[in-house]
Amino acid sequence: MIIETERLVLRPVGEHDLDIFTALLTCPVTTRYLPGGKPFGAEYINRYLANRIKHWSKGYGTFIVSLASDPSVKIGYAGVEEITDTAFSDIRYGLLEHYQGAGYAFEAAQAVLNFTFSSELLSTIYGVAVAENQASLRLLNKLGMHSCATRLYDAEGLLSFSIQGRC
Repeated sequence: MIIETERLVLRPVGEHDLDIFTALLTCPVTTRYLPGGKPFGAEYINRYLANRIKHWSKGYGTFIVSLASDPSVKIGYAGVEEITDTAFSDIRYGLLEHYQGAGYAFEAAQAVLNFTFSSELLSTIYGVAVAENQASLRLLNKLGMHSCATRLYDAEGLLSFSIQGRC
């Protein structure tokens, strides 16, 4: 399935997407608010990609975000995935530094929420951001998410949000 927005094309992640995950997960800027706060190695990135592909067996997952004007230009990812060993699913997104601040993350995240809720597999989607990540906090609020007390990850300094389905 392909999702098209005004400026973006989103398609499910595949084996040929190691390039965008490598670019994102080896960059100090795009990893500063992820677990560990620093770039990841090749083994982790390969496992990360495999897990993103495998997740689609649940009927929803992560999309690669490309420019509508040139779909061969991958700029990041956005998706909703189940949090390991929980009954919760959260929204996840990341864009190459060059494409941040232009509203692409909101456009992709909104499309992903709409897709996931329309599948009727989830009634609530969560979001998490490091307290210092003001851009993510603004994005989660702009998506209509509200602060919640649910602790989704065993890590300090994370703020949790949720939104109810629109089905």
